Amino acid sequence: MKISYDLEHLPERRPGTRESEEVTAIKAFLAGTQKNMCFEYEDEKQAKRRYDSVRNFRLQHKLQEVFDMYRKRSMKSCKARKKPFTPTMAS
Repeated sequence: MKISYDLEHLPERRPGTRESEEVTAIKAFLAGTQKNMCFEYEDEKQAKRRYDSVRNFRLQHKLQEVFDMYRKRSMKSCKARKKPFTPTMAS
């Protein structure tokens, strides 16, 4: 391990984490009246990475009951579909 003090130039701090364009789009999608949406990407690797970020957002905010999502390799896209609202009866 190396420790240094009194550096000439401090490394720049990474700005605060900001949400991805996909997460912003999902939030707008959920607030709107559309029934489904699709993200299309240049390559499969980017589609997988972005799918994972949206999936993590969905899991962290417990939105599994609100919308479905899936990815197809041939289309290089992620799709989200709102689930129909089914009221639960409280006992």
